[in-house]
Amino acid sequence: MNLDDWNWTIGIVTAPFGTRGELKVRYETDFPERFSKLKEVCLRNPKGVGQLFKVEGVREHKGQALLKLGGIERIEDVDLWRQARVQLRRADAVPLADNEFYTADLVGYRVETTDGREVGKLERVQPYPAYDLWVVGEAMIPAVKEIVKEVNTAERRILIEPPAGMLPGEEPEDAD
Repeated sequence: MNLDDWNWTIGIVTAPFGTRGELKVRYETDFPERFSKLKEVCLRNPKGVGQLFKVEGVREHKGQALLKLGGIERIEDVDLWRQARVQLRRADAVPLADNEFYTADLVGYRVETTDGREVGKLERVQPYPAYDLWVVGEAMIPAVKEIVKEVNTAERRILIEPPAGMLPGEEPEDAD
């Protein structure tokens, strides 16, 4: 079976739980409730090797998911999958409302200012509790409505209106 389509990460295996092969999984999704509906998942180890598993059980424990997968019966079996990504097919991602985007989909978009200056391409997203920071070259752009004015998926372009001094090489306005 081709596992290339199984590339949508929703969690990371952190440790075994108990002695019967349960995997403790740190959520990497804004929709942790999706775990209760899983039928199968791909575990992809840090080297990129993946394997498909049937989901036999899911429960929550202290803010993490506990997964019971077919074929994983002992602590030693779980140890083989430490730091593995728990993945689904991209087509199984939760549909979002208008003007909502998965940050992974925005990586590679051109970032420009509303006055026409090219900032660069969105390289990666640094998640933080209050808001994400978008890394564009040397710039760190807060992903907030006050700055991000438009995301155009057809053109793969993001328009921002940064405050003075936010972008590298700019001087902040004097606060008189």
